[in-house]
Amino acid sequence: MNFVEHVGDHFRSGQINNYPQPVALNLGLVYTVKLNDKKTNLIWLPFEYTGLVYKDMGLQTNVYPYYRGAILEEVELSRGTDLHKPQTEEAFIKTLYMKSWEIHQLLQLEKYAALQGNVPDFLTKMLYITDWLRYYNSVKAVGKGIHIG
Repeated sequence: MNFVEHVGDHFRSGQINNYPQPVALNLGLVYTVKLNDKKTNLIWLPFEYTGLVYKDMGLQTNVYPYYRGAILEEVELSRGTDLHKPQTEEAFIKTLYMKSWEIHQLLQLEKYAALQGNVPDFLTKMLYITDWLRYYNSVKAVGKGIHIG
């Protein structure tokens, strides 16, 4: 399964119920909320408002950067039908670095000037998100134990 989309599957299946208020996942390591359009899920670092946007397009999920409270829909990190989307953690980090030039150009535009952001800040925060995704993807649900005796 795709490294990034694993969480999207949990949104879709209802395992993560995050509407209408934000929900802390895994002891508050990240927060999530479903927006009013009921198709867009945000995952962000506490107090940073930086993370990922999961946009449910029906049979596919597109993933975009979320930076300082703004959705950067001009930059796709993973598109549902893309055969070359990042499948592993390493591929996702490579995609982040490759897309950083596009993000740098966007942050220079008037539309995003109010964010006062920069790419090194974005990449640092996205590496924290990547750490959380690694943790989330490795967690196993433990069933009810068997009582002996």
